[in-house]
Amino acid sequence: MTAALASLVVVTILLRCLWLWQPERQLLLHQAHLRSAVERHDWAKIRIMVDPDYADRWGHTRDTGIEEARQALGQFFLLTVTAEPVSDQLTADGGTVTERWKIDGTGTEFAPMVQERVNALQTPFQFQWKHGSWKPWDWTLIRVDNAELEWSEPGM
Repeated sequence: MTAALASLVVVTILLRCLWLWQPERQLLLHQAHLRSAVERHDWAKIRIMVDPDYADRWGHTRDTGIEEARQALGQFFLLTVTAEPVSDQLTADGGTVTERWKIDGTGTEFAPMVQERVNALQTPFQFQWKHGSWKPWDWTLIRVDNAELEWSEPGM
């Protein structure tokens, strides 16, 4: 009886892992973890999630992009990010998640300006993720884009 129960537990865990490790599920799970880390201002976790070779059309690298985000979103004492999913698409080496982000929160006198700027965007954000190895959980963010968002040169 115990051997049968143990077998059932092992099979259940295996099936759960197979379900959880599906590429599309991992892509969306990493996107959700990114939003959560942004809300919590968990810059160390965000740094782990962003690929060392990150580059975007504004000229940001991983370090400058995180620093710019820290300056803008650091204006919030309490931040909520609400995502409206538009699409997600897997590619041979990763995937793209397209979402409209709306932010809400309380903070310094600059927080309402940041909130207004982000919430006024009609174009959704595109988050490009890279699947880095055979491990199902090995995903890193390689690019963020929003054609409508204008951003100054890094560090300005």
